[in-house]
Parts: sequence; C-alpha cells; structure tokens
Amino acid sequence: MGSREIFENASKSLLLKDPYVKKVWDLINDKTLFNKSPDYLKKLRRSLLREALDFFAKRSEHYQHTLENLNINPKNADFPDLAKLAVPADMLRGDGQKQFLIKDVEPGGEYFTSSGTTGKTPVKIYRSPLDLAIMIKANTDLFEYVYGDILEQGKGIALFMAAPELRYKLSFVAFVDLTLDNKNIPLLYGMNLVRSKDGTTDWQRLELNKENVVKFLKSREEPKLFFTAPAGVYLMAEKFDKMNPIKKLIYKMATTAPPVKLGKGGVVVTGGGSKGFSNLPTYDKIVELSRKYFKAENKAGEEHPTPFMDVLGMTETLTALIDRYGVMDKIPHPLSHVFLLNPNTFELMEEDEGQEGVLGIFNPFTTSWLELFYPGDFMKAHSSDRYYGKEYIYIRRFTLEEGWDLQRACGGTLEEMMTRKSEVK
Repeated sequence: MGSREIFENASKSLLLKDPYVKKVWDLINDKTLFNKSPDYLKKLRRSLLREALDFFAKRSEHYQHTLENLNINPKNADFPDLAKLAVPADMLRGDGQKQFLIKDVEPGGEYFTSSGTTGKTPVKIYRSPLDLAIMIKANTDLFEYVYGDILEQGKGIALFMAAPELRYKLSFVAFVDLTLDNKNIPLLYGMNLVRSKDGTTDWQRLELNKENVVKFLKSREEPKLFFTAPAGVYLMAEKFDKMNPIKKLIYKMATTAPPVKLGKGGVVVTGGGSKGFSNLPTYDKIVELSRKYFKAENKAGEEHPTPFMDVLGMTETLTALIDRYGVMDKIPHPLSHVFLLNPNTFELMEEDEGQEGVLGIFNPFTTSWLELFYPGDFMKAHSSDRYYGKEYIYIRRFTLEEGWDLQRACGGTLEEMMTRKSEVK
C-alpha cells in the first residue's frame, strides 16, 4: 500500500468511533505537542496510560486477566505499573504477538519482521491500516522536529541504501518510504535484492544498484536526503578517501562526486547505529570522515557541517527515537513514553539522570495491541530543555549472558547486511 491508500483505509476504521482512539488520532495530528512543556506531556501520557489500559481491557481477555492478576486498576494506574506490564521483545517472535492483539483487530494491514539472521524465528508485528497511518504521521512530525525544518511537498530527492523489497519487511524502511511517498519526494533505492543459489538470507543477496546511486549523485534536486546504515556512508566515504587523484577525477567526471553535494537542507540519516557485527569506527569518527566527502548547505546557500541524524527504529515500535549529531541526543515522540529500569531489580528508575538502565517503551497511540515492551537495550538519560525534558544515549544491547537473545533493531539489520556483505567479499 502507498500512503494515500493507507490514509483512505484508516479513515474508514471503526475504531475511530471509540472515544479513546478518536482522542489518540486527534493528538497524533496535533503538531503543537512539540511546543508543550515536559510536565504537560508527562501528565498527558499518564492520562493516556489509564485510558489505554481501560480500552485494551475491554477489547482483550488477555489484558483483562493480566490487569486482574497484577492488581492494576486502569483508573489509577501509573508509570511504575509499566514495568510490570511490559513484555520482552523475544516474546514477539513468530506468532507471539497474536495473544496481545485485540479481538476486533482490523484487517488489511501489513506485517513487519526482523531479519532472522540470528537463526531464530523472527519477530513479526502486525500493523493495521490505522496504525500505519499513525506511524506515518508520528514519525514524520518527529523527523521534521529533529531535522529542524519541514519536508516540503515534492521538493528534493532521497536515496536509501536498501532494496525496495525491504519496504515490506523492515519497519524503518517502511516509515521512510511512506513518509516520502506522503510528501511526494522521489525515493531511489540504492540496493537490489538479487537471486542467489549460494545464500538464502537477505544480506547475502544485496547488490549495489549503481544506476540509482549515480542518478542520486548527479541530481540537481534540493535537498538531497541520504538514508543508510552507518556502514553505508562510512564505506562510501572511505572509498573516496582511498582513491588516488586520477581515480577521483574519473569518478567525478562520471558521477560529479566526490564530494557528494547534498545541497540546501541536505542531510545524512543513518539507521540502527553500530551495534556489533562490524568493525566500524565509533559514530563520531564516521561523521568526521564522512563530512569530508558529503557536503550540505543551509537555507542561505552557505556550506555548513553536514547534518547527521540517527534513527533507532525497532520492529516492535511504531515510532523511532531520533537524534541529530552535535545538536540533540535521541528523543522520542511527545506521546511515546520512554522509561529506564534498574537492571538489577527491573523496577522503574525514578532518578535516572546519567544512569544506565534497561530501556522500556510504551506507545499509547498504537491501537491493535498494548505496545509496551523491552527491546533488550541499555540506554542512559540526561536532562534536556526540549519538549520531552530528557534525551537518551544508546549504550549497548543485552548479552546472551544477561539472558537476552540478540534481536536486531531494523536499522541494525541494514548494518548487519552491509557489513557482512563486505566480509563475504
């Protein structure tokens, strides 16, 4: 489905007749949320938590029994209850999500899965048309806040170092594709998924789509939006860095690069971060090298340090956490409640300033299931003067020794595909 069909189908959702869902839909369409105070938004999320628990208890025997067993009354539920209700992402492998879906979940949506490269059954998450519409709206607004400007309709061009088939598998690819489709911004895919007798996994079948990459490099559209795993931009910058002058001249005659001119408002957007499976340098080193060969301008046409944004997206979550290098650390959507747990007690950390904790996410705007889970990551928080009051820094994933099977975030999956592909060569 394209974004237009998704919004058309979402507008017909019977769930919109429910006062809670109607409230959520109205809030998702309210961009002034990004101008509210942290206290206002925290109170709003507490109110949504209580309304969400009441909504799901009425539509699911599972949630009704769970709340009874945990002695949680939706009317006076509070954030510490999130620690009791959240499920680990590993419970969502295979058909694990089915037990959490409401009984009248609406058909016609899409499934997203993790890569399955761990050899285990992938996580599989169903998104109804209404949830897909919420995904587009919420992520677009969050992206534009971190980007610092709106994406103008029909203006610019984007290159995503992924294959188009991944649009229907990885939620990170889907939300980028659908957001740009909704903005009428052309998206080129920089990879092909080819047939192969030697391998059956996606990362073994990814090949560079040179035609689309060159088309992006030579395009005069502005802004240019470059979406990739950190490995993608790093390997490209490293390739430029190792070229001798003659090769650089030949490459430049064929493609106009290096440098890659991203134009006014140009940005590099990475997904997933370097979470293992690679020998990449740290992110600051990736940015430092890449800025030598990826050039962008501000609105006045003056060259400035190329903006780098990083998206922490997961199969299980409808919205991402996004940062902008050197400007802000990772920040959630105003309605998404991010919390940290004490890794020893798994209780909510009330004072988490600078402390590392286990990441938990609650998205009250997801209507098909209570989206409340632990991805299996360590993060730390610090105070912020922005709308959320806090920003987050990614630390690491849980280890097997800590009782957690590795479950790739969708952006991490791209990373894995690229770096393992490089190793195969």
